[in-house]
Amino acid sequence: MSDAVRPSGEAPHGTSLLPADLTDDQLDAAPALDSIDSLLIEELSEDEDDAFAAALKS
Repeated sequence: MSDAVRPSGEAPHGTSLLPADLTDDQLDAAPALDSIDSLLIEELSEDEDDAFAAALKS
């Protein structure tokens, strides 16, 4: 039996898999983009660029 299928004990489940809310200090220390232009990706097709821009607006 490989390690991949061998039970390893208690696995996380339910809400324990959800990310925790950030504290005010963590939020203040989090990196922020200076501009949306920082997300520009070179070599996208026009369709990919349009889809990416639409996703940013949503």
